[in-house]
Amino acid sequence: MGPGVWSPCLLLLWGWSWGCALPAGSILPPGLSKAEVTRMFKDFMIQFNRTYRSPAEQQRRFGIFMQSLVTAQQLQETELGTGQYGVTRFSDWTDEEFRGVFQSHPPPSMAQAPRLPRGKLPTSCDWRKAGAVTAVRNQGMECRSCWAFAAVSNIESLWNIHFHQPRNLSVQEVLDCSWCGAGCNGGYVWDAFTTVLRLQIAAHVASQGPITVTLNSAAMKYYKRGISQPLVKNCSPDQLDHVVLLVGYGAVNERQFWIIKNSWGDHWGEQGYYRLYRGRNACGVSKFPVTAIVQRLGAPGSKVHCPS
Repeated sequence: MGPGVWSPCLLLLWGWSWGCALPAGSILPPGLSKAEVTRMFKDFMIQFNRTYRSPAEQQRRFGIFMQSLVTAQQLQETELGTGQYGVTRFSDWTDEEFRGVFQSHPPPSMAQAPRLPRGKLPTSCDWRKAGAVTAVRNQGMECRSCWAFAAVSNIESLWNIHFHQPRNLSVQEVLDCSWCGAGCNGGYVWDAFTTVLRLQIAAHVASQGPITVTLNSAAMKYYKRGISQPLVKNCSPDQLDHVVLLVGYGAVNERQFWIIKNSWGDHWGEQGYYRLYRGRNACGVSKFPVTAIVQRLGAPGSKVHCPS
């Protein structure tokens, strides 16, 4: 073998070398060879700037990466919508690590929602088109603060809609001033609100503005694009762990979806957004909606129009 030829059983990554042996207990994703999976892991490390403390840690993360490929493939094969799943920046994280960073507290019981206008619901709604939704932020890896990001985004959007005055509010202030003291340990989004909403989600979004919702983030770990509609067994509506902002809804070929603003940066999903199937309480999205009420004291609620 010449000096310029490498054995397919040896791959050099970031100055470390390893042989053909797979991590203990790992299983190759169906339809992929060992060489293909190794190449994908190399590409993953380069794309997401991964380095590991030792060859042993790198080998362990490689095993987690392979399991993530298997899970993403299973999600793809059972997907009922147009959602696409695959390699993301979380592909070398265990489920426990993922939940530890992004999980919020489960919600308590909610109060009755205010009455909303009756009438025919618009076929679609997207508050981004009205400039009412602020830029996607990245909550980072060190603080379980999705609840605060979603609450602040909710208030910013409603302020823009009703007062036509763009505002970028402080998430840090919400974290610091949370009366329950949850802060970066996860918290309740309703700590940031004095008024809550429970029913008629689409009607409220169309007539009042974006709202926060709590959902199961299991499929979001692998989500890349499309209208996500995982099976209930893959995304239980009873295991809610992540708070996001619901900014609108729409339909493609009669497949209805929610438009959701996430807090994992604009390189995740569809430029920071997630389209989730609208109907049957997918991933628990319609279980605990919450919103602020933004209006001048003593003044009647203003009428707003959501762009289609």
